[in-house]
Amino acid sequence: MSPSVEEFRRLLRLVEQDPELREELRRYVLTEELLRLPAVVRDHGERLTRLEASVAELVQAVRELTDVVRGYDIRFAHVERELTELRHAVQELAATTREHSARLARLEELSAQHAERLARLEELSAQHAERLARLEELSAQHAERLARLEELSAQHAERLARLDALLARQNERLEQLERDSREFRAALTQLTEAVAQLTRKSAEHDRKLDRFSLLIGAYLERDAAERLTRFFEAEGWHLRERPRSITVNGEFDVVARFARGDETVWVLIESKARIYPRDVAAFAKKLQDDRVRARLAEHGIRGRVHPFMVGGNIERGVDETCRTLGIGLIDVLGIAVQPSSMSVD
Repeated sequence: MSPSVEEFRRLLRLVEQDPELREELRRYVLTEELLRLPAVVRDHGERLTRLEASVAELVQAVRELTDVVRGYDIRFAHVERELTELRHAVQELAATTREHSARLARLEELSAQHAERLARLEELSAQHAERLARLEELSAQHAERLARLEELSAQHAERLARLDALLARQNERLEQLERDSREFRAALTQLTEAVAQLTRKSAEHDRKLDRFSLLIGAYLERDAAERLTRFFEAEGWHLRERPRSITVNGEFDVVARFARGDETVWVLIESKARIYPRDVAAFAKKLQDDRVRARLAEHGIRGRVHPFMVGGNIERGVDETCRTLGIGLIDVLGIAVQPSSMSVD
């Protein structure tokens, strides 16, 4: 039979009154999970309590952190203002620094210029010092020269006094010379007249001498032509062209051509009243002149020639010079030096 409600109520009262019975009833009625649920709830309650405490602490920390952050915000705003001011100050400092750098560069340039000027001034100072030393030396020399000049001035004054005395004596002599000069001019006038007379006589003498020289020259040329003709004929030559005189850069007094068989030779003669060694050298040089040879060729004189000099008076040394230069020589006695044959081509 099923239990009644009353019995169930009595059971409940018993359970309420007896803890052991109540616990025993729980084991029968509740599952293991339900039995552990109170402990879990208590544990969760404790955790929740701790969590609430932690949340409260966290809220408090958040509030404190919020206060700190507000303080930091205020500080950051202040720092930003200070950074802005610092940035402006840095910009101003940079501009000032650039200006200072430019000024410093100009100062360095000016310092270099000043150093250069100072070096120049030092050099000029050294030069001035050297010049000053020279000037001092020159001043000493000038002082010494001045002393010598003063001494010389005294000597010159003494000499001037002596010269004045000499001048007085010279004036006396000059007056005497003027008197002598007048006498000399009178004598010179007489001498001039005598010289004029002598000059007139000398001119007449020169004319006579010129005529005599022409006669002697003509005689020497004629005599030389005759002697050469006899000499060459004696050697087996015969006269092809009679002796003649030609003018070729100066005069060849006698020119003649001789032949012997097929061989032909020209004879060139220059005559002088007196022959010196220099005359022989000049004749030999004339024969070597290309222009003279060209003019001789124009007169038909080519090939081999025998040069001779003819003179009335022969100076010492002429014979040797003729032998050395290959020039023949004819004196009053005949052929003194045989010539050397030479070509004029």
